[in-house]
Formats: sequence, C-alpha cells, structure tokens
Amino acid sequence: MDSLVAAAGVDGARAIMDAFQRSTVDLLSALAEGVRGGALGEAYKTAHAVKGSAANVGAQLLAETAAAIEKACREGDSARAAEMLGDAQVKFDAFCVHFDAHLAQL
Repeated sequence: MDSLVAAAGVDGARAIMDAFQRSTVDLLSALAEGVRGGALGEAYKTAHAVKGSAANVGAQLLAETAAAIEKACREGDSARAAEMLGDAQVKFDAFCVHFDAHLAQL
C-alpha cells in the first residue's frame, strides 16, 4: 500500500483503488459463476486476473487465495475451488476497508 501511495500519490492511489474495487467485484462474480458452472478453464483465467491485480495493489492475501483457486481450476478440482470463493471475497472486503482506512489517515 505504501509503495502505491508513494508512486501515485494519495489521489492517484484512490483512483487506482477505485478501479481495482470495481473490476474485482466483477471478476469475483465471474469467478464464482465459472467455478459453480463447471467452466474451470474460464475460471482459471479469471483467478489469474484476480491474482495479478491484487498483487499490483498490495492485496497479498487475496492474491494468494486467487493463486490457490487458479491451481484448483488448473487441476480440475471444482470442489476445492468453490470452497475458497468465500475466503477470496472476505479477503477482498478486508483489504478494501484496510486500504480506505489507511488513505483516510494520510
């Protein structure tokens, strides 16, 4: 988070975070739909996108969960991938709250 703020400034970090939040809401929805619908190839690609965007903004726990979902999809394990969907949402929500609180202090 601090490196993002240092690179983009507070206003830039807010703009990046807004874009991250909007896109990740859509990605997590598509990921859940893909996993639950058995479209593991698409879910794999979506998990990969979540992993990358989360890592870019410093949401490491979300990135790690997305990587685990990505691996489960690659291995064809829809049950394991489905078990982690809720965890991904919780980690996304927690990161957003934490990041917003951090920016409010700057």
